[in-house]
Amino acid sequence: MPECLTQSYCLRAVRFVLFRSKMWLQLGPAVGAVFASTGEDQEAAVRQVHENLALLEAELRDGAFRGRRYFGGDEVGLLDVVLGCGSYWLAVFEDVTGVRLVDADAFPRFNAWLRDFEALDEVRETIPAVDRLLEYARGLRHMLLGLAGAAAAPSAEAGPTAAAAPAAAAADIAVDI
Repeated sequence: MPECLTQSYCLRAVRFVLFRSKMWLQLGPAVGAVFASTGEDQEAAVRQVHENLALLEAELRDGAFRGRRYFGGDEVGLLDVVLGCGSYWLAVFEDVTGVRLVDADAFPRFNAWLRDFEALDEVRETIPAVDRLLEYARGLRHMLLGLAGAAAAPSAEAGPTAAAAPAAAAADIAVDI
């Protein structure tokens, strides 16, 4: 019988899907907050990212996926694809924000999984060129920080010039990825 039909595999998959759902409900917005903020807000978001990566690291170290190269075992499985579909953005966000999200010393198993997944030919052929991702991410961050600054400014002082700044920033990020 194929492993994907065995009871133990299904239980591991269900357990991880529940775990992953909770983690991603928190991790995705936390990574977004790191990207779209500065100062104390960004520091709080980085702590939340690290807390969620610590949960993932523990699952890889002690949980159902202990000792596996990929979540699917020796081969990439559905969970690897789901988790890895945006993994390449982590390095881009780190570059743009200057904040370290995935520390290889703090998260060695996750870092190893990430590097192994991103080294796959199928993944390398699919991911857009890093320079294009960086260009897009820099423009997007500029726009988001501009919007946050405009929202924080009193509306009487903002005037039409402040409203035009985010629109101009949005025009600058048009990148065909």
